[in-house]
Amino acid sequence: MSPMSRYTRALSSLVVVGLALAACGGTPAASVAPTSAASPSAAAGQLPKPELTKVRIGLSAPTEPIQFAEKLADMIGIYQKYGLSVEITGFEGDGKALQSLVAGQLDFFVGSAAVAVTSVTTDTPIKLVSMNGLYITDGFFCGKDIKTAADVKGKIVAVSTFGGTSHGSVLLSLKALGLTSKDVTIQQVGGESARLAALKAGSIACAPLEIVRKTELEPLGFNVLVDVKASKLPWGRSGLMAKADFIQKNPNTVLVVVAAALEAQNSMWTDTKTAITKFAEFTQVKEDAAATRVNDFLTYGSRAMLFDQQAFIAPRDTLAAVNPAVANVDVTKTYDLSFLNKLKDNGFYKKIGAPTTVGD
Repeated sequence: MSPMSRYTRALSSLVVVGLALAACGGTPAASVAPTSAASPSAAAGQLPKPELTKVRIGLSAPTEPIQFAEKLADMIGIYQKYGLSVEITGFEGDGKALQSLVAGQLDFFVGSAAVAVTSVTTDTPIKLVSMNGLYITDGFFCGKDIKTAADVKGKIVAVSTFGGTSHGSVLLSLKALGLTSKDVTIQQVGGESARLAALKAGSIACAPLEIVRKTELEPLGFNVLVDVKASKLPWGRSGLMAKADFIQKNPNTVLVVVAAALEAQNSMWTDTKTAITKFAEFTQVKEDAAATRVNDFLTYGSRAMLFDQQAFIAPRDTLAAVNPAVANVDVTKTYDLSFLNKLKDNGFYKKIGAPTTVGD
């Protein structure tokens, strides 16, 4: 059995184990409407009182700006404004964050749409409720002695977790180079910081990293063989998700968390200076480096946080290569747009000046 097959079987087993650790309410309807506390008759943009006063959110790629809105909302007091205390925890990759979610140690986490796709085949479905970004924005970075496709062949290539965004990025890169996954050894390493450390240490030959880091890493001798960002392939790279039973039991809490993240996401465009300062503080990087990465995010991030099923098709097809059970998953079962639609209908989008079109 291949390492990738073992991973996908383990992922399914992990979610099943979660049933013993967290109460489940069965599989809810695909669309869960928040309670009438946020009805259209309320003041424009008004949010309901959340059922919970404290929630826990995990970030599977905490050093990347594409997952920063959920942390920024805490740093600038948006959650608190809407009656929530939020604990943010960083992880190295989707797998570890998923483990904590299933074990009941998190209420939400921000990660790849691939996680929600996989969950459909298990007893603990997870639904994505908002999307920070809709495209892979990586470059395929390799060590200084690796300059061609022939040099890549037979080498170790790092991903975060099998079936995740970084795995999709690697498969796209290999395809662009005229190679396949059989031409390399794909190894799970962890999030971007772990992949970069492994690349610098020489323990792996290549890895997907944000393409914006090209100006930082090329002077150190690293080569970019493929610019995956240029492909513009729709991919649910990072979104806010929760277990379906949690969403069903706490619709007002979900609505408030989604609204707060949406407001913080939009503030990255309207008050970029603050976003840069806070990102530098959170990730412990210099402010000029933070400025480069945040400004790059503004070229591909989704202000609207809206999405459609196209964002789930490529992740599903990537997963199918290592887990045939997901090949025929109905991707409409992997997300719930009712919360974002509620925020459009009740005037919240208009109130904060957010666009209302997928891709904006």
